[in-house]
Amino acid sequence: MNYQSDCRLFTGYKPCRYQRPCDIHCPHYDPVDTRILIISLDAMGAVLRATSLLPAIQRQYPEAHITWLTLPQCAPLLQENTAIDRVLTLNHTTTTVLSVLKFAVLYAVDKSIQAGALAEQVDAPLKYGFGLDTAGNIRPLSPHANYQFQLGLDNDLKFYKNKQPETEQLANTMNLTWRRDPYQLHLNSTEQAQVKEKRRHMLRQASHPQAWIIGYNTGCSNAFPYKKFRLSRAIETIQMWRARFPTAVVALCGGPEDTQRQQQMKSAFATDSQVINTETTAGLRDGITSLAACDIIFSGCSLGMHIAIALQKPTIAWFGLSCAQEIDLYERGIKLRAKVSCSPCWRKSCDKEPKCFDEVSPTAIGDATQLLQHKYIRDNPPTDLSTNMSI
Repeated sequence: MNYQSDCRLFTGYKPCRYQRPCDIHCPHYDPVDTRILIISLDAMGAVLRATSLLPAIQRQYPEAHITWLTLPQCAPLLQENTAIDRVLTLNHTTTTVLSVLKFAVLYAVDKSIQAGALAEQVDAPLKYGFGLDTAGNIRPLSPHANYQFQLGLDNDLKFYKNKQPETEQLANTMNLTWRRDPYQLHLNSTEQAQVKEKRRHMLRQASHPQAWIIGYNTGCSNAFPYKKFRLSRAIETIQMWRARFPTAVVALCGGPEDTQRQQQMKSAFATDSQVINTETTAGLRDGITSLAACDIIFSGCSLGMHIAIALQKPTIAWFGLSCAQEIDLYERGIKLRAKVSCSPCWRKSCDKEPKCFDEVSPTAIGDATQLLQHKYIRDNPPTDLSTNMSI
């Protein structure tokens, strides 16, 4: 029997989703002309941001089969994405699998020893992004990566001179045409129904016909603890929202590492039904649906911010240690920069005072919230909406 092994749907393991004989007469035959591998193992937010490459890849290689290699904890971000044909998660068999597979193009996103070593092992005539030399140093795989490579070595260039968002940097590094393509994050029909139910539940807490929802991404990765507020400042911010926006529900959203912190926040508003503590331990996809149920999202520069961008939500993002200019809110948000002389710094620890997370005032957050409320919640948007506020 002549199987169509070059079909996008063929695996050689079991029938494809159409459950019919695999032959030359199959009406679902979808031949692949280019096999592509994307390696993106890094932080979850970086993996989600890298999905902005997919539209550009599809424009350049419309008949491509795309495999994405990532860490197991990042794989849920790629679920339901029809642009990706296969998701491989990094484990003890990865190098064995890669030793068999052949690709036409490799896009190696991460600047890390682990990802770079994997990139060097891939059998592909065209390689873009970053690899690893025999001394264990990160190296550009092609001249297209030179600018992003230099950014990592020159703080003055990265922190102050560079004006390119990282989505543009990535496209240039991969020798792709940048068209300000959005992140790619998709919810299935069950998850969309969950979003609607969560939203109904949140709005019932307000019992007001004009109720709306502010989503507060309360935490961040433990690797960079200064991307979240002190507990006292978080509570002060929620108090401001409840005073300035009495019809708004405040939904506290976060991951497992934020469970105790969110309980402490909610305990400060124990009798206020319009401050809701959402589930933190039901998994990443459940957390995404909680954010999707909100109207406006407030977050530090963390995964929650990237999810908000991917969901195309009006977003207020605050920046202290990270580079605000590298984040594209796609004209749907406001950036708040902490007024500290040492920002940005990308430090994991700090002995300086004041801390950047203490220099983001609730008043500025309230003003930004009001601007987005007028633009997206009401029918009279202001003409002077800023996408790059300083505080």
